[in-house]
Amino acid sequence: MSVHTLFYDFASLSRKDAGDWVSNCGKLADEAFKNSSNQTRLLGNLLVLEQYMHTLEQGLQENGEEPLPITYLSIQMLWDYLDGKIKPSDFADFANALYACVLEFMVGEELTEEQAAFYDNHFPEGNDNLVQWEILCWASFLMLELLSIYGERLDFDEFESCDVIDFVEIDEMLNGLNDACIDFAGVECPSSYAKDVIKAMEDVYETPLFQSIVLQIQKGLKDALEAAPDDYAKLRAEYQQYSIIPQEFAADLMEY
Repeated sequence: MSVHTLFYDFASLSRKDAGDWVSNCGKLADEAFKNSSNQTRLLGNLLVLEQYMHTLEQGLQENGEEPLPITYLSIQMLWDYLDGKIKPSDFADFANALYACVLEFMVGEELTEEQAAFYDNHFPEGNDNLVQWEILCWASFLMLELLSIYGERLDFDEFESCDVIDFVEIDEMLNGLNDACIDFAGVECPSSYAKDVIKAMEDVYETPLFQSIVLQIQKGLKDALEAAPDDYAKLRAEYQQYSIIPQEFAADLMEY
């Protein structure tokens, strides 16, 4: 796998190497950004995250719904940091509370009284859209990494040793989309046995649908590497119009 890079032509890879690329996308991004600042690394995350966010908007719109205000706010805070409008200390309370809410939803982590009040204030009853929670998790991860880098307050020990923005949430998104594309691309999976599921996931790598997702990720990360700070606003506006998966699959992804 070492001969391949983040920007390798995914469609030309063998099934095994395509699987390695998907499994190691975050590591490949780390390598591609190894000489880049945390601002550039954050920008790379945000340009991919904006595409996932637009897919959420498209999917919810099918049912006359829209993302929660806190979802927009969490992404806005990260852009405001990039623009120099706020410092990590300005979102320390918000980020810690948001991540606590993510953990409560994902794994049932118990909330403190203050965290529970934050949850009740921002999350209406019945809010269980997994894509939205994945976006909130991603945004809170990035905020907490920034808090660690700047030595600000952290309520979660797992972030204390973080000294660089990483790309782990791109891996999480990509693995979930890999699974969903089995259905969306009409790939045959005759049973839930491991051998059949693994074969179906490998078959997905050869579909134009999944290859288009990889291209969207690669484009966002490449644009981030080449961007100057003066480009950030233009790139944000551009990527807010992109979706990570074609619009015709967005509503189905909300139910997946």
